[in-house]
Amino acid sequence: MKNKDSLYLMFFTSAVLICFLILGSSAALASSEQNASQNDSLTSNEFPYPRGTAPAYGMMGWETGTQFLEDNATLVHFGWKTSITPQQFVDNINRGKELGISKYLVATSGPQMASESFWKSVKDMGVTDNDFYGVYFPDEEGSPSTLITMRTAMKKYFPNAVAGDYLGDMANIDDEEFIPGLDVCYFTTYTKFHPERPHAWVYGNLIANAPDWKKAGRTVYVTTEAFGQAIKVNASDPDLDTEQKVADRHQSQIVMGILGGAQGVFSYAYKYAADTPNYAGWADFKPKYEQVWPWIMNDDRTLLTTNVTSGTRNITSDPGGTISAVTAYIFTDVDGRKLVASSSMLDFTEADCTANNATITGVPNGTYDVLWENRTVAVTDGTIKDTWQPYEYHFYQLKANDAGNK
Repeated sequence: MKNKDSLYLMFFTSAVLICFLILGSSAALASSEQNASQNDSLTSNEFPYPRGTAPAYGMMGWETGTQFLEDNATLVHFGWKTSITPQQFVDNINRGKELGISKYLVATSGPQMASESFWKSVKDMGVTDNDFYGVYFPDEEGSPSTLITMRTAMKKYFPNAVAGDYLGDMANIDDEEFIPGLDVCYFTTYTKFHPERPHAWVYGNLIANAPDWKKAGRTVYVTTEAFGQAIKVNASDPDLDTEQKVADRHQSQIVMGILGGAQGVFSYAYKYAADTPNYAGWADFKPKYEQVWPWIMNDDRTLLTTNVTSGTRNITSDPGGTISAVTAYIFTDVDGRKLVASSSMLDFTEADCTANNATITGVPNGTYDVLWENRTVAVTDGTIKDTWQPYEYHFYQLKANDAGNK
């Protein structure tokens, strides 16, 4: 009997042990799956964005151009037509795949896209919305109702495709009227085409219009259109007479987009005015953009007070109104890290080639790494003092081991 009891006890102990092992294995598996899910989630927030959300950078593409491939753009506008057939649309998608544009493709458009039959024909050819990222609707479309009709027709057959368009300055129509027709709006920089517009006009355009779009759940891009195909570099436009100045202007406009709240960049700089030095642009700035992308993505930014003590003090950046010649924001990412982003709002001629000395107030105390400049700034009184050349920008990242107290 005693042996029998011992045998029962051994079986019972073994059963309990097996249960613990099963439960432990299940818990470990669940934990592993949870960690994998968290890793996937973290990965999905890295640069660039995955399919189905807004990629960080795009580039205007032409059927014969390959610069967007060399610059590793994540969003491409492929082609340029005022009319298009379903077959041509599918051909654009296939052409993009041949060129290796697998993640994102914005195919060109025409008025036929307002018809449901157009999208049904595309779908009937075997296309799904996994085959293309979205559609660049008719360029600078002036009719909100046209965009709304096109987007509605597209979404019926391709609900995950993204509708985007470049709207220019929307001078005669309230920008909110366009919102139901687009998922992504590309706000232009368009300054050298219009000499009466200051360099900071792109920033003014964003701060005047972008909040409406974001509130509606839309994505806002800045479109760098910096170099002017319609004008010629001459004595009255000396700020584009060297490659360095062209590069400075291009990068400065991207920074103005960041300050203005843009969530991505769409480049339109493929052709240049006569005698304008060629500059690819994105390739040089891309590593910097990737580094500050976590702050851009979180979209938590606050305007800081700046006091310009030398040089031009302010500028009228219609439609944004009068702004400081040096403008700065403090950004916070999802981990609470602080980044102060600042820029001269003046171009080479507007600043009369003169630098600005300025102070930025209201920043947390601590030690800041000045990104890409191999220097640090110590803040003890909530103030950053620095110098900004025309086009110049400074990004100050608060060191992680600083408390960041004011």
